[in-house]
Amino acid sequence: MRDRKRNGRFRPFLEPRTHSDSAVGLRSLSAGARGRAPGALPALLSVRGGFSDVRDKVPGRGRADLQCSSEAYSADIDAVTMWGKSRALRGTAGRRRLLLLILPLPLLVLLLLELPRDASCHGQHFLQQSTALQFLARRRRANSLLEETKKGNLERECIEELCNKEEAREIFENQLETEYFYPKYVVCLGSHRVGISSAPSGPDAPSDLRTCVKEISDQCIPLPCYKEGYERCIDGQASFTCVCKPGWRGPRCEEDIDECTDLETPAGCNQKCYNLPGSFRCACEDGYFSRDKIYCTDINECMLYPSVCKMATCINTPGMYECRCPQGYSYNFTTRSCQDVDECGLGICEGTCVNTIGSFSCHCDGRKRLMLAEDSRFCQDIPVCVELNDFKDAEMLYLGEQFAGLPVIFLRFRLPENTKFAAEFDFRTFDPEGVILYAESSRDSWFMLGLRDGKIEVQFKNQYSFKVTSGGKVINDGEWHVISVDELEHSISVKISKEAVMSINSPDNLFTSVSGMLETKVYIAGLPNRTESILKPINPRLDGCIRGWNLMNQGASGVKEVILEKKSKHCFVRVERGSYFAGFGLAQFDINYREAESWKIDVRIKIRPSSSTGVVFALVSNNTVPLSVSIVTRGSDEADLQVFVGRVPVATLQSMLLCYPGYLTMDLLVSDASLQISANSSSVSYAQSDVLRKSLSALNITMQGPITTYIGGVPDLPVTATPVTAFFHGCMEIIIDGQQLDFDEAVNKHNSIKSHSCPQVSNTDEDLE
Repeated sequence: MRDRKRNGRFRPFLEPRTHSDSAVGLRSLSAGARGRAPGALPALLSVRGGFSDVRDKVPGRGRADLQCSSEAYSADIDAVTMWGKSRALRGTAGRRRLLLLILPLPLLVLLLLELPRDASCHGQHFLQQSTALQFLARRRRANSLLEETKKGNLERECIEELCNKEEAREIFENQLETEYFYPKYVVCLGSHRVGISSAPSGPDAPSDLRTCVKEISDQCIPLPCYKEGYERCIDGQASFTCVCKPGWRGPRCEEDIDECTDLETPAGCNQKCYNLPGSFRCACEDGYFSRDKIYCTDINECMLYPSVCKMATCINTPGMYECRCPQGYSYNFTTRSCQDVDECGLGICEGTCVNTIGSFSCHCDGRKRLMLAEDSRFCQDIPVCVELNDFKDAEMLYLGEQFAGLPVIFLRFRLPENTKFAAEFDFRTFDPEGVILYAESSRDSWFMLGLRDGKIEVQFKNQYSFKVTSGGKVINDGEWHVISVDELEHSISVKISKEAVMSINSPDNLFTSVSGMLETKVYIAGLPNRTESILKPINPRLDGCIRGWNLMNQGASGVKEVILEKKSKHCFVRVERGSYFAGFGLAQFDINYREAESWKIDVRIKIRPSSSTGVVFALVSNNTVPLSVSIVTRGSDEADLQVFVGRVPVATLQSMLLCYPGYLTMDLLVSDASLQISANSSSVSYAQSDVLRKSLSALNITMQGPITTYIGGVPDLPVTATPVTAFFHGCMEIIIDGQQLDFDEAVNKHNSIKSHSCPQVSNTDEDLE
C-alpha cells in the first residue's frame, strides 16, 4: 500500500512564509514523491523560491503593490494550507493528489499580483474564503479505501492525478505501450500542467492536459492511415489498425487494389477494365452494352435495324452484324447489295478456274492425265486401276507407228544386177488389212506385199506385166508367222511358215538394173507419197509387228539400229485383240446418225479400262459436247460409267467389271424421246424424268446439225464443254449402228492408239516367265 506520509511525517509546503521555508517546502515535496523517477517532473521542480520570489519576478510589480490586509492575505493562505492538510490526510490516494497542489499555487499568486495597482486592500479585491476555496476545490473521485484494488485508469491516474512510469505500466499492462506513452506524457505535463514550457500552437495542438494525454494513448492520433484509402482507424496497444475502404489494402490502406488484374479481388469485367483509385470501371467493346456496369451484352443490330442489310440476310454476330449474301456473292456496303465474287481472281483453283454468276468451277487438264481431286480445288493424277503388261521388245518393229500410212523404215540397197529380190521375217498382227512392205527400183518397177481380209496379197508391176494376187490362210490371228518372199527365175514365191501359199509367174526380172547395178528401195509398213501406181487400193496402215528380218539376203543390217533409237517403234511382247488407247489421244470419225426424219444413236462398247477416268465416246458440235460416255472415278480403285448430255449426268452405270481384268459390254441407245443404257453384271440409275426430258430436248436440237464422233477423248475444247476431258486409257472394241469401227479407217487417229492390238493384263507370275 502506497503511503504518502513517509514514516508518519508530513510537511505541507504552504505553512512556512519565509523564502527559505518555501524552497525547503518544495524540496520536501519533491523528496516526498516516493516512487517518482528522477527528472519525472522537470517543469515542476524548476520553480524556486516562495511568494516573494514570484512577486519579485513579476514585471511592473513592487512590494508596496502587494501590501494588503494581513488578515485577508492570511485567511487566503490559511485556506490553501488547510486544504492541503486535509488532502494530505487522505491516505495513499491523497498522497498522489497532494502533488497537484503546487500547480494552482503559483497561478493563485499571479492572480493576486495582477490586481490593479491603485486598488485598496479591502474585500472587493479578494474573494470570500469559501469562494476562494472553490477555485482549489476538486470533486472527489474514486477515493475509496478499495481504490488500489481497482484496475489502473488513465483518466484517474494520469489526468486527475500525476502518475509515474510504473503506474503508467499498470494502466497499459505492457511495456511497449508504456515506453511509448510516458515520455510524451511528461511533455504534456510541462505544456499544460506546470505552465512553464510553452504550449504548442497551431490548429491541431491539444487545448488542455486531458486532450493532450488522451491523444498520446490514442494510436490513431495523428491519423496514421492513408486518408484516401482508410475507412476508420482502430486504436490498439502501441499499435493501430487501419480498416480500408473497398478497393484499398495495405497496413495503412495506402495500396490501391488493381481489380482489373488482381486474382483475389477481381473486378469481374468480361471485356474492358480500367483501374481507378479505390475502384475500377468496366467498359464494353463496340457492339456491346452493359446493364449492370459489369457484364457486357451483345447488341442485336439485326433486331434494332431490320433493314440494315436491305436484300441481304442480316446475321447478328458477337459485337457486330453481318450482311450475308448467297454463296458466291459478297456484300457491298457502299451500294448495300450483293455482288458476284470472282473466286478465280483469288487463285482458288490449281488448274483452270471458270467464274460463273454466284459460283465458280475448277477444272484439270485431262489431256495431261489429271483429274479434279475430291476437294474440287486441286488436281491429281488419274489413278490406274488395272495394270497392263506393256513391256516392249526393242528387237520387234512396230508397223503401225504412223497413222498417215507413211513407211516406218526406208532402206536402200545397191547390189549387182543379177541379184534377186528376197525377204524373210516373222510377222504378227490382228489387223485384217495393211501394207507390210513396198519395194521399187523405179516408178514403173515395184512390188508390194500386204494383207487384205487377213490374207497375204501381192501386187507388182514392171515393164513386162502387172498382177494382183492374194491367197493362203488367214494370218491376222495374233500369232507369229514366218513370211518369205523370193524372186525366182520366172516366178515369185510366197511362203507362210515354210509352206508355199502363192507362186506368181513373172516373165522377166522383177526389178530393172541400171549400169550393171540393181538399186532397190524398200519401204516397210507403208507406201511412199505417190500411191497412184497401186493397182488395187489398200489401206496402208497396219497394226502389226515383224522380227528376225532378212532383206535382200543382207540380214538385219541397218534396221536394228533404227529400232533402238525410238521406243515408239517397239512392239508389245504380249498382245490380244482390241484397240489400245494409251491415254494420250483420240480417234475421229464422221458417222451419220440420221434415220429418215429422225435420228438414233446405237452404240455397243466392249471395254476394259486401265485408268479410272476418261472419255469413251463423245459427239461434238460447234465446240460443245451434246452427248458423251465417260469412265468416272469412284473411290480409290473403282469407277462408274456415266452418260452426259452436255454437262448434265443423265445415267450412271455401276459394275464390278469396270476397273477389272475382264471386259464389260455396254449398250447405249439414244433417240429424241428416250435414253437407255445397259450392261452385263451392272446396275443403272437415271436422272429425274423432267431433267432427262429437258436434256433430250436439247440434244435433239443439236442432232439436227453436223455432228462429229470422237472415240477415246474430246478435242481441244473449252474446259466447261464437258465434265470429263481425260483421254481414255485401256482397251475397247466399239460397234456403231451394227458396224465395228476400224481405227485404221478413222478420219484422224493419234499415233499412240493401237488399232487392232492391246497389251494383256499384267500377271506377275507369267511376266516373270
